[in-house]
Amino acid sequence: MKQAQVIWTLRQWPKYAGLLGWVGVALVVAGILVYRQTVVPFNRDLDRREADVEDLAHRLRSNAGAASATAGLQPLKTPDTFTGFLRQISTLGDKHHIMISQSDYKSTAEADGHLVRYGVQFPAQGKYLDIRGLVQDLQALPGVRVETLVMTRGRIDDDLLSMQLQLSYLTEVR
Repeated sequence: MKQAQVIWTLRQWPKYAGLLGWVGVALVVAGILVYRQTVVPFNRDLDRREADVEDLAHRLRSNAGAASATAGLQPLKTPDTFTGFLRQISTLGDKHHIMISQSDYKSTAEADGHLVRYGVQFPAQGKYLDIRGLVQDLQALPGVRVETLVMTRGRIDDDLLSMQLQLSYLTEVR
């Protein structure tokens, strides 16, 4: 198409397009303006925020790598401390007025023999607040994890709860 033909077609366009053609052109122009006024700045803001998040994540990774991974962790005990751990459970039970009648335990080697996990299970009786205090003290010990805790009450008006507590005690073989 030659330039003269394009100019002639553009002059004839209003006659052929009518009102709907003008509305269409107005909508296209409005869409372009909305895109440039709203979408482009929004995308720039998103890109800036993503860059900030990536920079922050990189700084956090570098700070975490610089700090020692075991700085806040307490070292695990050796397997020969298990009897001391059982004694500590009994002492904590007495401290919290919990009656521990018996305990069953089993040991399993983990991590190619570098760790030994002892599973300890025992029934006990006590008041709710005392049981809660005992569980909190047990969880604060290094290498101890409360696996399950089941509490039951014989009658609704009983103060004493019966519980079945299962712990795991992780030790490190040196």
